[in-house]
Amino acid sequence: TFFLLSDNTQIKAEFLDRSDPRSDNFGKWLSNEQVHSLAAPTAEAVDEVTRYLSSFGSVTSKTPNSDILTVRTTFAKAEEMLDAKYGTYSHKETGHKIHRSMSYEIPSEIREHVALVGPTTRFPKPSQAMKLKSSDDDESLKSYSNSPDNLRALYSVNDVLGGTASKNNQAVTAFLGQYYSESDLAKFWEKEFPAGAETPIKLVGDATTGRAGVESMLDIEYMPALGALNPTEFWGFSGASPMDDADEPFLTWLSTVSNTTDDEVPLVFSTSYGEDETAEVPSDYADRINTEFMKCGLRGISLLFASGDSGAASDAGTCPGDKFMPMWPAGSPYVTAVGGTTGGSMPESAWSGSSGGFSDVFAAPDWQADVTAAYAANTDDDMPDSSYFNATGRGFPDIAAQAVQYPVVVDGITTSVAGTSCACPCSSGIFGLLNDARLAAGKSSLGFLNQILYSNPDALNDVTEGVQGGCGRTSGFPAKEGWDAVTGLGSPNYEKLLDVVMALP
Repeated sequence: TFFLLSDNTQIKAEFLDRSDPRSDNFGKWLSNEQVHSLAAPTAEAVDEVTRYLSSFGSVTSKTPNSDILTVRTTFAKAEEMLDAKYGTYSHKETGHKIHRSMSYEIPSEIREHVALVGPTTRFPKPSQAMKLKSSDDDESLKSYSNSPDNLRALYSVNDVLGGTASKNNQAVTAFLGQYYSESDLAKFWEKEFPAGAETPIKLVGDATTGRAGVESMLDIEYMPALGALNPTEFWGFSGASPMDDADEPFLTWLSTVSNTTDDEVPLVFSTSYGEDETAEVPSDYADRINTEFMKCGLRGISLLFASGDSGAASDAGTCPGDKFMPMWPAGSPYVTAVGGTTGGSMPESAWSGSSGGFSDVFAAPDWQADVTAAYAANTDDDMPDSSYFNATGRGFPDIAAQAVQYPVVVDGITTSVAGTSCACPCSSGIFGLLNDARLAAGKSSLGFLNQILYSNPDALNDVTEGVQGGCGRTSGFPAKEGWDAVTGLGSPNYEKLLDVVMALP
């Protein structure tokens, strides 16, 4: 899959303007056709890249403006085209196999037109929910359980159901062997939240069914549990087949969104996918993916990502060079990052595993710069030394939610699960309900959420207790009044957020 370069200056300006609640253009989203017109590469670029790729195979899919082109070819021809050598790599824990090269070169004939190619050198690593214990009869799950009923009460959702507005789909994403089970979801509804049983479920992608995964079932159980009756989709992509267009599952997801019509595209996506920012994400890759994020926002789509489960450290629990490690895509300025809390009741505390901090690649955007700078300048004794982080970087997470003790049905067994992978679908379902209320009232979907949230911090439950894990003897970031680098602005309060979003045009 080839992602072509385009000037995103106008895309960024439109994205920020139309998602700003102070703007007269707030909520005036563009059609997919209009977005692709803004993001279109030059006709010369499309012609040259298409002609070049056709000499190695057939172009099997493309976005409406041809800024993403997929070519089906053999490994031998791909190696010739990219000066690469592909091999098969297995994940040491899951056994999952993917096909990658240790290096590649964009051909000189099209280098000036292409931003990135996949699959090549990147090894995607979805966030994995942590399974704590399994038992259908475990009473401790009932004494402290973030069940749908508990979460709904905690975040002031209570008995609110969605499904009143048309075209208000919401979706979870699943990559690399995480599958959906209809029978597990049915048992979850029966045991945990019967009111959600009529929620329509749709499967999208090349890898949706198989043996259920903890991560995938967590997502598809809790997004519709909080956003009950809103049509919910399970978008699953494999990343395994040597001849499959989906061999880079994250890129395939974005390409599929780009090719989905306005009538069918989900308006909220919950994604538990993350990796170390500076160690593993090249700037050209991040810049081009950020353009796809902005394209989504311009269509009125909200993208929420789990912030990660390694505190201030890297995925491996280390701090290379005595520096905290930011996460990607949570650290992108064009998505909403969701951290984790604990406690099961108010007031909440920061969960120690909640990843958060400051990007080393992206500067703090205007809509958060004041609050992140104020936090970074805090001189309390519990703050980490400033040498550990980039005080001027984009701060994440943006919000948080409960991240422990989620009862999830997998393989017919109730399992207690933890991680920001819990917090993300929980929060996403709440925003799906807010979309339902707006759309039913003839208003637009919410789109990119952050400018609304940072303009209305009182609509969230501020978290002021707890500290994030760090590295060795160095603790991570502590929760503080206002925005902090472990719980963001706090957890969603549906009733207060409803007042905010219904007052918007």
